[in-house]
Amino acid sequence: MKYIIDTNVLLRNPEIVKEYDAVIPSHVLREIEDLELKRKSDRTLQFEIRRLKKFLDANDHIYVDKRDYKFTLDDELDGQYVDNILLQVAVDNGWGIVTGDRLMKLKCRDYNIPFVNLEEDHFVEHKGFKEEELSETEWINMMDTPFINYFELMINEYAIINNVKDGELLDIVKWDGKETKSLRDANGNLGAKFSTLQFGEFKPFDEQQIMAIDSIRSNQLTSIRGRAGSGKSLITLNTAWRLVEEEGYKLVMFVNPTPLREAQELGFYKGDRKEKLMQSAVGTMLKSKFGSEEEIEKQIIYERLEILPFVDLRGWDSGDNKTIVWILEAQNLTADLMKLGLQRITENTKVVVDGDFHAQVDKDSYASNNGMKRMSEVFRGDVLYGEVELQTVHRSRLADLADKM
Repeated sequence: MKYIIDTNVLLRNPEIVKEYDAVIPSHVLREIEDLELKRKSDRTLQFEIRRLKKFLDANDHIYVDKRDYKFTLDDELDGQYVDNILLQVAVDNGWGIVTGDRLMKLKCRDYNIPFVNLEEDHFVEHKGFKEEELSETEWINMMDTPFINYFELMINEYAIINNVKDGELLDIVKWDGKETKSLRDANGNLGAKFSTLQFGEFKPFDEQQIMAIDSIRSNQLTSIRGRAGSGKSLITLNTAWRLVEEEGYKLVMFVNPTPLREAQELGFYKGDRKEKLMQSAVGTMLKSKFGSEEEIEKQIIYERLEILPFVDLRGWDSGDNKTIVWILEAQNLTADLMKLGLQRITENTKVVVDGDFHAQVDKDSYASNNGMKRMSEVFRGDVLYGEVELQTVHRSRLADLADKM
């Protein structure tokens, strides 16, 4: 039997057409074109549309039904609504429908249309911060009563306060469960620069980076999300190394090497496990930050740094040592793998989880069962957890423009 793939399923997972004798009606393609024009500010949607277009261009054998259909099944349903037209297409041709939409499933039952019952994604987005506009006077008055949660923040959720008059930044605060606290330091500065002997001076570029640094220093578990070039690795490495130098922590990096989606693998790397890790994307990043592989080796010998494949986390335990665990590219972890990793964490251990489950997921299994999403759902609002989604690509203007590809 042929199956119509509805719009939401097709956008979320184009590869699904390979699992069924799939049909894409012209009405679905027109709906996608309409979404592309009307929802330009939706970064995730625009990425999904670009990904789908590339996929369809590379798989032109997929059956597209170019016919136009008129909805006649029921006078009480909107005949212009694409989902209703898909019902008509299914009935007219004796096809089924692949959908994750609850209402569509109910309608399929009404018209005896076979359907594939995909699990719905109920994930609620959480950036880890809100943005508010106030006058300077309003803000001063609020800070006189910090024990009121004016912005209805979760515990460890941040608020960026901008001046309603000119948009200038007034403050960044967070709610700790008892009071609203400013992120300004003892000198009244926001995002003051700091230095490490290893990497020199570092200063956050924007409000989200300021919040991410605060979360790493303040919370046991921090999730940092953002596009390539937004500073996830730069923030984590500089902040973690400051704790290594100043407070005696050890940085343990857990790497989950996953082949890049659609990229060709080069075959097996030569060498032992450490050599293979150093030849990975993470190894390349570290060599650029530390300056050389010899310098990395020196920090490993000094027991300040350790680099392990994620698979080793099953038997790993930080014990009583002050440790920072950094889980990189965590968008490529399932919920079960993330659970396994976090269950190994002891009281003296901080954890930073970084990744981007919007645009950098490299396997479909990670998209439908994502560990970063599940972690956010379980931990958000807990006193030990903080989460920040970085908003801006700072690497270069070219890198920022490339995000639109």
